[in-house]
Formats: sequence, structure tokens, C-alpha cells
Amino acid sequence: MDIRRATVEDAALVATLNLAVHQVHVQARPDRFKPLAATDEFVALVRERLADEHTYVFIGEVDGAAVAYALVMHYQRPEDSFAYAVNFLNIDQMSVNPEYRSQGYGEQMMNHILDFARSLGIRRVTLNVWTFNERAIAFYERCGFKTYEHRMETLID
Repeated sequence: MDIRRATVEDAALVATLNLAVHQVHVQARPDRFKPLAATDEFVALVRERLADEHTYVFIGEVDGAAVAYALVMHYQRPEDSFAYAVNFLNIDQMSVNPEYRSQGYGEQMMNHILDFARSLGIRRVTLNVWTFNERAIAFYERCGFKTYEHRMETLID
């Protein structure tokens, strides 16, 4: 798989790549996630994210076909009274097209992200994953990620 950094010209492609992973969230939590289509409005939102200097989007291609993508955000915050300075990458979105799963492309994308972090001198990479997404959790754990925080909710009638 060849991995390249997306540009604003890739906004429609990235929007389309997002649909498969977003649908998993819609199915599991329709109270939280809205159905999504690659509308002009959504493509414009993706274009804005691609233009953000702190956002990196990577596209994995096999034989010219986009099979995977990741949207990674760089966070920096100075030290304050409560915490030391932070400098980390957060994987906001990552997906392999369903027909290309279990072929090593997710691992290649993850290795690319971790190598990218190293190239920036960043030693911490984070991500959030919903508890219903057991397949993703198992994948991230195989890649060395560990739970460091729990987020909880209650839904009130």
C-alpha cells in the first residue's frame, strides 16, 4: 500500500472514505450519530479540516484505489498550574474499506502514523474508540494502544 498525505483537492475522496466508518457509529448509536452522505456541505467541512495546519490526513492506495485513510490532529498545550506541557498526535478517524480489511492495510497505516509522529519528535499518540467497536479496540490493542482513561455517560429520560 502506498500512503500519501491528502490535500484539499482530496476532500471529496476523504468524505467518501469516511462514510464506511461513520456508518458503524450510526448503526450502534443512532441517538448520537446522524446518517451521513458525501454532500457538498460535508465535502466543504472536510476541505476545511484538510486546510488546517494541525490536521494531517493520510490516504492509503493499492493499485490506484483508495483503500484506507486516517485523520490525525496535532495538539500542543503549554504547561500550566495543573499539568505539564503536552505535545501529541490524536488519531481522530481511521478506517480501512470493508472489502480490504484483514489484509494488513490498517497495520501499515498505523505504522505510517507512528513513524510520522517520530519524525516530528512526538512520543505520544492517542485515539478514542467507542466501546461498541470491538473490532477496532482489538486492532488498536494489537498495535500497542492501552486504555488510559474511561469516559462515562448516563442517558436521562
